[in-house]
Amino acid sequence: MKRYLTLGLVGVAVIAQAEMDGSKILMEEAERAKEVQRLEYQAELLKQRAEIARYVEEIQKYGGDVSDLGVQLPPSSHATTTPGAAKNTSAKQKDHLPKVLHIENNRAAFETEEGKVFGKVGQTLPGGYRVVAISMRDGVRLQKNGMRYDIDIAW
Repeated sequence: MKRYLTLGLVGVAVIAQAEMDGSKILMEEAERAKEVQRLEYQAELLKQRAEIARYVEEIQKYGGDVSDLGVQLPPSSHATTTPGAAKNTSAKQKDHLPKVLHIENNRAAFETEEGKVFGKVGQTLPGGYRVVAISMRDGVRLQKNGMRYDIDIAW
């Protein structure tokens, strides 16, 4: 009797272990499926961005204005600098941070090195600052070279 009980417990343990292994495998496969889905989505986004960049370059080539499209050109179309030069210019860029003059609906007026300009979310201002968010309560958030700048209205 004791022998059958021991064999029964071992059998239950083996079955439980197999079920745990099976559920672990299913969870791993679900994670892999999510990762594949995420990568496919990113690949599609990259294709769309490349197509948009081609159209933007074509528009610019024929003299069109793309400032209101809210797109940035790919890095290949911008002049590259050495890392040392980038460090030297970062101090200068902080000195020339655009000032927010006022906010109207979904756009804001900025004072930049090139004078007064209006910008909407997604647009790039003179100096390379991209408008990330505009809010009457929080002001304006700009982004440049991976850095974010929160700016209140200048009084």
